Amino acid sequence: MPRVPTFIDPHEPNKSMARSQQTEFIDLFDEFYRDYYRNEIGELAQKYPDGQKSLFVDWEDLYRFDPDLAEDYRNKPNLLREYAEEALRLFDLPIDVKFGQAHVRIRGIPSSVEVDDIQTDHRGQLISVPGTIRSVSSSISFPIDAAFECQRCGTLTRIPQSFTTGDLSLNEPHECQGCERNGPFRLNQDQSEMVDHQLLRLESFFTNSSKESPASIVLLARDDLVDEVQPGDTVEVNGIINLIDPTEDEQLDATIVDKYLEVSSFTEVEVEDLIPISEEEKKEIISLSEADDIYNKFLNSIAPHTGGLEDVKLSAVLQLFGGVDKILPDDTTISGTIHIGVISDPGTFVSEIVKYAARISPKSIRIDGTDTTQAGLTTAAYPSSTGPKNWELDAGALVLADGGLASLTRVGELSSEAISGLESVMREQEVKASKGTATQVIPANTSVLATSRPKYGRFDEYEPIGEQVNLKPDVIAQFDLLFTQTDQPDRNADAEVADRVLKTSYAGEVQAQRQNSSAADYSEEELNEITDEIVPDIDPAFAQKYIAYARRSCYPTLSDDAKEIIHDFYVRVRSKGSGEDAPIPVTGRKLEAIVKLAEASARVRLSDTVEEEDAERVVELVRSSLENIGVAPETGELDADVVETGTSEEQRERIRNIRDIVANLEEEYDEGVPVDVVIERAEEVGMEASKAEHEIEKLKQQGEVYELRTDHLRTT
Repeated sequence: MPRVPTFIDPHEPNKSMARSQQTEFIDLFDEFYRDYYRNEIGELAQKYPDGQKSLFVDWEDLYRFDPDLAEDYRNKPNLLREYAEEALRLFDLPIDVKFGQAHVRIRGIPSSVEVDDIQTDHRGQLISVPGTIRSVSSSISFPIDAAFECQRCGTLTRIPQSFTTGDLSLNEPHECQGCERNGPFRLNQDQSEMVDHQLLRLESFFTNSSKESPASIVLLARDDLVDEVQPGDTVEVNGIINLIDPTEDEQLDATIVDKYLEVSSFTEVEVEDLIPISEEEKKEIISLSEADDIYNKFLNSIAPHTGGLEDVKLSAVLQLFGGVDKILPDDTTISGTIHIGVISDPGTFVSEIVKYAARISPKSIRIDGTDTTQAGLTTAAYPSSTGPKNWELDAGALVLADGGLASLTRVGELSSEAISGLESVMREQEVKASKGTATQVIPANTSVLATSRPKYGRFDEYEPIGEQVNLKPDVIAQFDLLFTQTDQPDRNADAEVADRVLKTSYAGEVQAQRQNSSAADYSEEELNEITDEIVPDIDPAFAQKYIAYARRSCYPTLSDDAKEIIHDFYVRVRSKGSGEDAPIPVTGRKLEAIVKLAEASARVRLSDTVEEEDAERVVELVRSSLENIGVAPETGELDADVVETGTSEEQRERIRNIRDIVANLEEEYDEGVPVDVVIERAEEVGMEASKAEHEIEKLKQQGEVYELRTDHLRTT
């Protein structure tokens, strides 16, 4: 975590400024307060200091009052803040309250500056920076006015301090003001003015795909701003850019190592609000939403250079739009996030869809399961550079993607701890982070789009698909839609793939030649004709704006027709499991998934109503997912357990039978029941030998039986 070395503040208040000029500014702020913030100051007086310590002022209000004063505040914030706070202290109140340590905090600075674009020219200016809080330190109590007590005579000497170094060192007096000796001194905390400080790291919300990591800058928060935000929060930070003293050897723990932002205010924002949309673009979005083929347009805009995979692409589109976050009368919340999993053979272009979905999502993060730990997914707590007793809390990928999309490839290669962390976030939509003995709950309302390889690297057509999924049942159960994608020879499909890949390669070659060769033989018209089939129907940047607009403006509700279709589908499918030994086809959780997907379908059209067509579209998609992986191979019937536990009801019955056989025979065999005896007894009750062998292996993997010696079994 960052250490903030001594810095240069180029705009220290001018001590020689004429008293008349100070009075003029103070009077100006007093007039502003009376015109715009009389009620807010009255409320502050009622709560000060325990309930509230700051007056928050919108910059637009200050600009309406006096444009020059507002611009002066942006350019000389340290000086103008002193005048604003002095005017607040002098404000005539009807009750006996003194705003001795109250703050004036400006928010809503227009024309935000991206982290990447912060320059030395911004030093000393009040700017607004959007981003995601990556890490947060513990609260650090530090004296801004330190009272040092002489150990010889007891005289107190006060020395102003600046929180400017990570080692928290203090500037002590040179000599005692009483006995005039060189100490020794000790800090008298009771007589010192102590203020809480906190160091944070802000990451750029907008990432540059050419960089390995987003740009970041260190934040310094003081007093009542401490603990106002937590890792994963999407915020607009208003603050003053300060420089590090160039004589210091240390650098800040961020991509910007020579500057930091002293926070004036935090404003939490929705992800979609950070995507700028002009009035003209809004009109284009609304017009496009009325197209009859709007769903096909989005399907053709997800990895258009890949063919097929329509169900996976449609699922990704619906996931990007998301369902509605619901708040029930008892304050229970039901998340609208949608989780999608795809288990695929190598070379099926599924990863291209995952990457493309992340590209057009308003907020996303990409994760590779081969090099990600549990801490990398959730959070990590570690000792701070400011001292061994202080802790840093660093956000993992699923926290950073809060409110957006986490595209996770090769999820099957995550460690068991990381898998457990993933399952917990998908289920709870939050992370419980421990700092020492304390636990902090951090939101992680993140949609997960995950891919994995089959258990043995490639699907075996002679084994049930559900048994080849390389994910734990607890994780599988959290996916709203789960698909498998096998790579099987198919003349027509293979011809389509070959045609698409060759056209894509040819178009890329022509584009490269036109850009880099003076002898290019292709005109722009010829290039457009060549690339026409692989150009997305909707430009990625515009698709991102469309999705952001839909998510922040559309909150669809179910129509009666849609309710009836969803209701009938669920009841009809469930009824197939009403027999005595029949498997349960789907669970109630799948019903919630259907509702979320139907809401997302309505959002694609910018509709506030989930219509019949949305319900039908989603029911077919869910049916396809269930039939793709949720069919018991023995019966050909839908079985929810195949998806959610990896084991069908029929297979569970076989496993129980095998375990019972071992348990009933083990008293007859001191060294364990021979495997061939177990298989023989299984065949006597109608079980095939190959399946008996398979279930024995399953029981051994689950730890329910073990080998006392080779091929001799005992129950645990």
